Amino acid sequence: MREPDPTHRSPSSEVARMFDRISRTYDLLNHLLSLSSDRRWRRLAVRRLLLAPGHMVLDCGAGTGDMALTAHRHTEGISTVLLDPAHAMLSLADSKAGIIEPARFRLVRGYAERLPFADAVFDRFMVAFGIRNFSDLRAGLCDLCRVLKTGGRGVILEFTPDRAPFIDAIFTSYMRRIMAPLGAAISGDRDAYRYLSRTVQNFATSGDLVHLLEEVGFRHVESHRLSLGVATLFVVEKR
Repeated sequence: MREPDPTHRSPSSEVARMFDRISRTYDLLNHLLSLSSDRRWRRLAVRRLLLAPGHMVLDCGAGTGDMALTAHRHTEGISTVLLDPAHAMLSLADSKAGIIEPARFRLVRGYAERLPFADAVFDRFMVAFGIRNFSDLRAGLCDLCRVLKTGGRGVILEFTPDRAPFIDAIFTSYMRRIMAPLGAAISGDRDAYRYLSRTVQNFATSGDLVHLLEEVGFRHVESHRLSLGVATLFVVEKR
């Protein structure tokens, strides 16, 4: 196995332990609860990265590796570094890597708020449904900007609460009445899916995130609503 590199503990260690607990059922529930839309969203996000052979790509909050694997399927000859604080999630990512060379699919256990990388080392970065778990959102986005090369590009997928009213009513009801109870039943962890439901509903709006991304040093910040606003794709470049 590609053993994840260790890092120091962080204030978000408790969240990491929560993801360790639900790792076994995480992929199943992601696909089930999104009606497999998460796969389509990831493919769209990866296309917007404009990947090329030789690119070094950071997958921050990589979880079980679906975003990195989508990138490898899309473009041959790239290298990905998967960073996540949850050891069990990275272990699952490793088990899914297949024939990808370990040197091109590196696992690092760490936190977005203090990325264990030098400045300007990545051509691209991606975060799929992870920024709302940052213990310090501004610090995490600043560090993503720090490790990205000038002219580099990043994509962020996230749930934001500024959906059209009728979509928000449906989505909120779905989260409370279906996602949280079903997630708790399948994973055996009620608190985890209460946490996930709460963070989705209480996160920053798309406009707030665009403003913050520009403040920390990104330019050409775009936001695109997906599936009638259920999710949002942000595309950024570094000045």
